[in-house]
Amino acid sequence: MSNSLVMDAPSSTTSASAKTPEERALEAGFVAHSEWAFEAAYFAYRRLLYGAAYKVLAEASAAEDCVHDVLLRLWQREGAYTAARGSLRAFLCVCVRNEALTRLRRLRTHERIDDDQAQMRASSQRMEDETVASMDLAHSLITLNDAQRETIRLAYYEGLTHEQIALRLGEPVGTVKSRISNSLRRLRTVLGGGSPQ
Repeated sequence: MSNSLVMDAPSSTTSASAKTPEERALEAGFVAHSEWAFEAAYFAYRRLLYGAAYKVLAEASAAEDCVHDVLLRLWQREGAYTAARGSLRAFLCVCVRNEALTRLRRLRTHERIDDDQAQMRASSQRMEDETVASMDLAHSLITLNDAQRETIRLAYYEGLTHEQIALRLGEPVGTVKSRISNSLRRLRTVLGGGSPQ
């Protein structure tokens, strides 16, 4: 049986005394910051570490980058691992999983920020469009006479029915309906770019 296979699948309950001589040598080399130990750890645990990263990130290249970056960071930080921290295998798995979770949180934060910015832009555009439409409507209302403007205000801003408007103004319902119809036609013409009749 090769060292790689032994090291790829040790029991998760491996105690310090149950470690193989190869595992103890690898851990000692890692503690001593030996270049061969980092390379051997990568080859021994790469599938396990990749699997831990992939399970969180769900993308092959992101998982590969995560494993690479964790091992590089550990290489640059002498003393990051000691035998007191447990098995090297478990230590590396925890480091990779934590880094993958950090990357996932960062990615989700960026996506949320992008979504928020897109919503703000859309909201700002809607507000701008509504402001322009409101200004256009206000300008168009000026083209109506006082009676037409008051009838439109009562119908659309106060929400009164034709009968309620007629009662309030003391005019026949038919007159109110005709005034609203003529006013709306005039507003459509003005808002549509035509000239009022």
